[in-house]
Amino acid sequence: MNETPVLIVGGGPVGLTLALALSRQGVRSTVVNDRKETTRHPKLDVVNCRSMEIFRQLGLDEKIRAAGNPLDANQYSAIAASVKGPVYTVMRERHLIYQPVETARTLIRECTDGSLPLESMQRIAQMHLEPVLLAEARADPNIDVRFGARLFGFEQDATGVTALVHDVDTRAQQHHRARYLIGCDGPSSRVRNFLNIDYDGTRDLMGELFIIHLRSKAIAGLFPNGQPYWHTWLSRPGFSGLLVSPDASRDDYVLHRPFGPRPGESLEDIVDAALGTQVPYDIVQSGPWRPQFLVAKSFGRHRVFLAGDATHQYMPTGGLGMNTGVTEAHNLAWKLAATLAGWGGPKLLPSYEAERLPVARRNREHVKKCAAAAFESQFQTSAAVLAPGAVGEAARALVAREFEARTSRLYESLGAELGYRYGDSPIIAREEGREPPCDEVAYLPTTWPGARLPSAFRDDGQAVFDLLDASGFTLLAASSARNEAERLTLAAREAGVPLRQVLLEEPRLRQLYERPLVLVRPDQHVCFRGETLPSEPRRLIDLIRGAA
Repeated sequence: MNETPVLIVGGGPVGLTLALALSRQGVRSTVVNDRKETTRHPKLDVVNCRSMEIFRQLGLDEKIRAAGNPLDANQYSAIAASVKGPVYTVMRERHLIYQPVETARTLIRECTDGSLPLESMQRIAQMHLEPVLLAEARADPNIDVRFGARLFGFEQDATGVTALVHDVDTRAQQHHRARYLIGCDGPSSRVRNFLNIDYDGTRDLMGELFIIHLRSKAIAGLFPNGQPYWHTWLSRPGFSGLLVSPDASRDDYVLHRPFGPRPGESLEDIVDAALGTQVPYDIVQSGPWRPQFLVAKSFGRHRVFLAGDATHQYMPTGGLGMNTGVTEAHNLAWKLAATLAGWGGPKLLPSYEAERLPVARRNREHVKKCAAAAFESQFQTSAAVLAPGAVGEAARALVAREFEARTSRLYESLGAELGYRYGDSPIIAREEGREPPCDEVAYLPTTWPGARLPSAFRDDGQAVFDLLDASGFTLLAASSARNEAERLTLAAREAGVPLRQVLLEEPRLRQLYERPLVLVRPDQHVCFRGETLPSEPRRLIDLIRGAA
């Protein structure tokens, strides 16, 4: 019998992130994965701003950036008749999201109102992200990585979960005993199916799309300066699609089309039409796929929880698939660690579903709107876009305006990435009064309880996020609230709850954070704020640790 505090089923980005987040808090885990190696196909093409903040907390941000798109490479999005042209518009300077990482870092450093993330996004294919996470996990003594092992079944009781795992080659049985089991095993999750939890939503809402993964050294030369755009939307009479370059320094591309080859049409015909010319390339993989907009009806039962694609399936428009899973893993990790350490109360782990299920549903609706905007932009081009002279110029300008107006939601929605809140959570100290707007597109920095703490820098250049305790709570206190801070520190100590106190002397930070006392959880979300503490600070501590 193999014994482990946490058994993680699924060794993709979400499962590995969960294992690494647990290890950073001193919790051992075992990761079983039926595949014997990481994926060989691009799959995702971006780690978004919020996920990069989380990877920074885990100490992985620079390793991920080193494996992805060069820091000086563009992150542009364009719409064109074909890759060769004519190009209708290129979205670049209008938002942080399109900037090279090195440029975005300067903009972030100069931001003083909390409206920007601490980290910019990172273009990277999943086939390059997974090896970074896997290598880190295999080098970690707290993580037992077992690839080539498939979950056969499990039973849970009052004190833990017993799981049966088979070696995929030998069929040899492995028995695992864990305090908790987490299913990060993808859309066809065996863990979710064993729990008899179904998805909520209409399956196959958009039908079947088609994808081609190709490899070429020549395609980059079709772009200015030989640097591929991140996304090139293709739209002209008779052809529509999307060419994705996950990494400008590598030769992999992914071509999406709304349907497969027509009778008599080859894969090469499709690629040549997308490129607008013929250059050398190799087709690595192709086939149909069905985008979904599904969310699990529950995120687990008792000692078994779900995260990642086991909880939701989204069309990639908006980039919220894996990135939603990373924030789920981040939320769940500290709650598992606190419970295993003994200071987490009985309501702490159930709060995972209470907090994350509404976010998953919110993200689904956002992704649907992004998908609608993308398709509407593509299918409204007329034959005039290819016409010479003033007629063609006017038609292309119209397409450009429509594209920028519609797809700004798809690319520029920091509200979806950063602005989600846990306002109805049972472990958040609720506040009276009118809650600030919570838009999917525009991000409004606020310390309203349940919100992610706005990112800011101290006068010495240190990021406030880097001062937060990843294994406990952090009280950000103005100097005027020093006595109140001591009262809360004492109450936390009595309850055995780790709490770090950070005094912020800068007036601009006091203004940004809105209250002299702001209490932040290990996942960087605010759980209380106030001018003073409640009369009984211990009650507040018991609330936020799930014991009230």
